[in-house]
Amino acid sequence: MFPGFGTLVNASLIVVGSFLGIKAQRYIPCSIKEGTMNAIGLFTLMLGIKLLYENRPETLKVFFLLMVGSIFGHGIKLEERLHRLLKGSESTKGFITASLLFTVGPMTLLGCILEGSKADSSLLLSKAFMDGFSSIILASSMGKGVAFSALFVLVFQGTLTLLAFYLGGFISQSSMANTLFIGGGLIILTSAKIFGLLEKVKLLNMVPSLVISLFV
Repeated sequence: MFPGFGTLVNASLIVVGSFLGIKAQRYIPCSIKEGTMNAIGLFTLMLGIKLLYENRPETLKVFFLLMVGSIFGHGIKLEERLHRLLKGSESTKGFITASLLFTVGPMTLLGCILEGSKADSSLLLSKAFMDGFSSIILASSMGKGVAFSALFVLVFQGTLTLLAFYLGGFISQSSMANTLFIGGGLIILTSAKIFGLLEKVKLLNMVPSLVISLFV
């Protein structure tokens, strides 16, 4: 297997799952869609709280990373550009929700490091099947934006895997803790947006802080 194989399978299964979910949309009653979204929102909230609880970050560095990442994201108008690309706020919400759920967590970081440094794709392949199933449920409620999250997964996980391949253990324990802590906060905000709260918060503009935190 080559570096990035697990990520390629991961992204492919997200696309397939999203396609199945979109096709199933018309056959799923609105009440079930609403119940599904509530369940996803609650699960997202619990996942975010878990990440915050389990990680002990460098507080000042996290504040700095959030500020820098948010300034960069707002400066290039990341969320506004995505709105125009996906042509709809609901699709954007689907993209953001799926992208964060599929990439923020220990399985992503550890899976990419294992595949890049030890040619072990087992963890990423396990994650791929989980994400593929989740994308069916997400896409049935949130539409085509979920499918576009496969691109984010491909770029984010692919970059981590290649860096692990060329640089070895390049992510320090403190950087990993900071990244997971920031990810937990972003996931909690994602949960709030799923429940229809904080609609004016441009969450995607804060995502660059997640990427920057890996290298600082």
